[in-house]
Amino acid sequence: IGNSLRLAQNIENQFKERVGRHSRGVKQAGFLVLWKTSMPSVLVEIGFLSNANEEKYLNDELKQSYIASGIFRAFRDYKEEIEAMN
Repeated sequence: IGNSLRLAQNIENQFKERVGRHSRGVKQAGFLVLWKTSMPSVLVEIGFLSNANEEKYLNDELKQSYIASGIFRAFRDYKEEIEAMN
C-alpha cells in the first residue's frame, strides 16, 4: 500500500505542477480492479465527461499528450526512487 500511495502521489504532483490539473487528492478505496494486486497499483481519474469543460479538455489531443506524459514522468520518477532504495 505504501508504494501504491507513493506512486499515486507522484502522479498527483505531475498533474498539479506540470499538467495544470485540479486535484481532489490521493485517496484509498477498495476498488475491485485494485484488489489483491501483487504490485503497486493506482486508479487515475483524469476528469469527468459529464462536465462540458472537462469533456472539451479531455478531447484535445495535445492535452491528452500532456496527461500521458505526466503519468509517464510520475512512473519514471517512482521507479528511480525505488531503485535508489536498493
